[in-house]
Amino acid sequence: MKYSDRPIAAIPLAVSLLWAGSAYSADAVVKNPASPSGDRGVSDTDMSQVKPYSNPLPPPDTSKAKAEPDYMLLGVPGAVSGSEPAENPGESREGENDSRAYGTFGVPYTSTRVALGGSNQTSAVGASFLSSTYPYRTIGKLTFSAGYCSASLIRRSVIVTAAHCIQRFGSGSSTFSGWQFTPGHYGAAGATVQQIRPYGTWNWSAHVRPATWANGTDIGSGSARDNDLAVIALAKNSSNQFIGDLTGWLGYGWNNPSFISSSKTGNLSVAATSTLGYPGLMDLGTIMQRADGPSYLTTISSAGQILQGNNFTGGSSGGPWVVNFVSANPDLSGGAALGTFASTWVIGVTSWGSADPNAGKDNYSSQFRQNTRYPNASYGIYGAGNIASLLQTLCSAQAGGGLTYAQAGYCN
Repeated sequence: MKYSDRPIAAIPLAVSLLWAGSAYSADAVVKNPASPSGDRGVSDTDMSQVKPYSNPLPPPDTSKAKAEPDYMLLGVPGAVSGSEPAENPGESREGENDSRAYGTFGVPYTSTRVALGGSNQTSAVGASFLSSTYPYRTIGKLTFSAGYCSASLIRRSVIVTAAHCIQRFGSGSSTFSGWQFTPGHYGAAGATVQQIRPYGTWNWSAHVRPATWANGTDIGSGSARDNDLAVIALAKNSSNQFIGDLTGWLGYGWNNPSFISSSKTGNLSVAATSTLGYPGLMDLGTIMQRADGPSYLTTISSAGQILQGNNFTGGSSGGPWVVNFVSANPDLSGGAALGTFASTWVIGVTSWGSADPNAGKDNYSSQFRQNTRYPNASYGIYGAGNIASLLQTLCSAQAGGGLTYAQAGYCN
């Protein structure tokens, strides 16, 4: 079911800001006092000079980390489908040195630039075309006062990113500022304004991050945390449009949908995952990148994590981990079937990994799931667990004019 098919209703929720010294004790909506709208954002020159932001927390010890079977799932996997607009406007013996293999962790993957190849590679127009098509254009660069991260649309005008792209862990009421989202960004040398911001740049209106991230009590160790995710509502542009009406948006899932455990996978829970974003060490962060491979569930210092072989680095934080990444379905014949799972579900966002792309070659994401901080199997129409709770808190907040963000259409 698409969001446009779902009724949007106000969900009463007491959203309050409680203080214990300088720490939040409840998730709270932080709104942009300027309530801006606009299409431009940072200048094109500034966009190319913004530095990638990395999770500043130290990596935990992963020497004993291992993939797990699916017995640790706390609830029934679930997901909500996304939506397109109505009209689309070499083997290696030394894995640590092999950029397209498996690194020291032993999880295979392939990474690639999101751009057309062949003869079109010499043309900026041709090279930027792919990242401006659905579903790639739902993913973009998120610039803010400390640098840039990556993010993706999962509701009509709501993006998901990493909590560490909102503020440093345990910094209380102190957050970064000035978040702006540029979907489908392509900023290689010589790129035109249309390629740099094919669907404009969108200002933030409000955000929610976990209270345990703000107050520094989130379960885990170092950069491995249970809830390194956040959601941001984007203001409409100067033409009073929602971003999702131009780009479409992805679905999202909770409790690890698409993971499967069988004797053929050694009874380990595994999913085929596509990870996207703007890592700073690949094309200097100017072009979207994609990594594909198997992902596994694991627990590090009690924090539920998803792990993937990957050579993404700083700047890719907050980028989506997508299962069933599909740009177009084929026409099948001879009784062939696609299966029943929907496509393009975000099940996590890049949180942390090896800072050296030639070493560990692993990336991690907090699981979108029910956990001790977010135990509910249902947060209204938004699903279960951490991702749903953050969305419910955001979408139930006042957007202005006496309407919540849900009632005003941001959360379709």
